[in-house]
Amino acid sequence: MARLKTKDGLPTLKSIAERTGYTANTVSQALRNSASVAQETRDQIRKVALEMGYVHNVVASSLRSGRTHTVALIFGDVSNMLFAIKIRELEEELRRHGYQVLILNTDEDEALERRAVRTAISRQVDGVVLCPCQKGREALDLMDQHHVPYVLSGRAFPDLERDSVVWADYKGALIATRHLIDRGCGRILFLNGPEIISSARERGRGYRDALREAGLTPVERSVPSSMAGSVRRALDELSAGGLRFDGVFAFSDLMALEAACWLQEHGLRIPEDVRMAGFDDILSHMCIPFGLTSISADKKAETRHTAELLLRRIEGRQEIPFECRVMDVELIARTSS
Repeated sequence: MARLKTKDGLPTLKSIAERTGYTANTVSQALRNSASVAQETRDQIRKVALEMGYVHNVVASSLRSGRTHTVALIFGDVSNMLFAIKIRELEEELRRHGYQVLILNTDEDEALERRAVRTAISRQVDGVVLCPCQKGREALDLMDQHHVPYVLSGRAFPDLERDSVVWADYKGALIATRHLIDRGCGRILFLNGPEIISSARERGRGYRDALREAGLTPVERSVPSSMAGSVRRALDELSAGGLRFDGVFAFSDLMALEAACWLQEHGLRIPEDVRMAGFDDILSHMCIPFGLTSISADKKAETRHTAELLLRRIEGRQEIPFECRVMDVELIARTSS
């Protein structure tokens, strides 16, 4: 006969099932917050379980199922607003499917990325979402060797077939640069990210192709770090060298915002003197009085695609070919341009 209480006097799934009138399996799914159980039913079961003093035994559950229902989210800079938004959306989406998350930061460092992956493996996570620093592939090799399902987020290796979700970086840069040209800019500075990452390379291609179409000369500067002050230093150096420009296209909204501060400090008006565009549209998530034109994509859809690709691997559907899903982008024109 199934026990109604543990040795510690705590209720079991059986006792919660008898109290609520649901099956033990439904109770188990509800307590793991599985989307297979209606939200109303989940709330009801969890309320009763809490009243009865139920404590979920993660270790015992993982031993029975062979899973920990944990996913590691490994990103280069969790203080970066775009990454913070992605992590928050992923956590919420994965929770709907009964998973908790382990968040690991790499500082865009290859050694820290390997350490983060080792930590995830040692914690026996069921899967990983990784935004790779792209300074090497050792982290991917580790996950492959240990048969850990994973999805690459935001960046991909063109010559390596792996599940990934990226933005249409080339298209975004192309339409942003064309927009600035259409607005009358003839000397557009592109503040790009480190060219080692795939998104920076694709955005650089789009920027250069748009200028080539218009018969204009590229003026591109790679900013090696997203740390505060990096854009200011780059603009100080360019200005000291005599560079003049009437448009700025930035790899990210954060870079664009720092460039806007520098321009205003140097007496240049936006958009009267310099028109601007960013990329990723994170400022739409922030309450600041600055209307930055930016490239945007559906971030919630991006999250759903990422979770879907990962969960199908976790569920053992290894025969499905690897897939790179590209999120379409659009220009959101605001007062900066």
